[in-house]
Amino acid sequence: MMRGVLIAAAWVLTGAAVCAGLFWALLQTPESTIFTLGASAMLALLIYVVAAVTWGGVLLGWARGWTSLPGRAALAGVGVCLPPLLMAALTWWLVGRGLAWVETHSGEISAWFIATLDWADVTAGLQGVRYLGEWVRAVVVPFLALTWCAELLRRGWRPLLDAEPARHALSPLRLLTATAIAVLTLWAPLYYGLYWMPAGLPPTWVEPAVAAIKLGAMALVGAVGLALIGRLAVRVIR
Repeated sequence: MMRGVLIAAAWVLTGAAVCAGLFWALLQTPESTIFTLGASAMLALLIYVVAAVTWGGVLLGWARGWTSLPGRAALAGVGVCLPPLLMAALTWWLVGRGLAWVETHSGEISAWFIATLDWADVTAGLQGVRYLGEWVRAVVVPFLALTWCAELLRRGWRPLLDAEPARHALSPLRLLTATAIAVLTLWAPLYYGLYWMPAGLPPTWVEPAVAAIKLGAMALVGAVGLALIGRLAVRVIR
């Protein structure tokens, strides 16, 4: 298990580094001519390909065992990850629109509860709806997409409309575990560690060195968390 976590984390780190480099190149590419627009589109496509191959390798590694690296088999992720990605993007957008509607009509919702149920303050309830929606967007939707992608990689296109991946992903215990991993390895390090620096550092090479070490540690912890979430997404290990 530990060996698999380390290999999967290295796979995630490598893919993330390549995607970051491509994204930086995309930001630096002007869009003033048809040729630069084509270059931007090509870079965006390459980012998707690298991300799909990365997750394809992680999911295949957990599904088949880490006796050898997935290699060219991970290229299958380029095709099979597209339907889950589109589903995740659409659901993420719809939930976001729903949250925006609740935020816009919060006054009307509060007035309805006051007039109908005599509830003077529903602020906590509206806040709970917002937290629930953000949890669905940040954890449930990506985890469901990963589980679906793992099934497609393992069984081909047969489970495209199979409900079993959804039952696996929406298991309460599995969702709770995925949430805990995401909070401990992704959200908490970003929230508490991104802008933290020890007091009293001299403004020399020490300060950027400490920042680089801190960011490297955060990247490593995040990669381990994503590797573990990938393990949870695989329904059957062979």
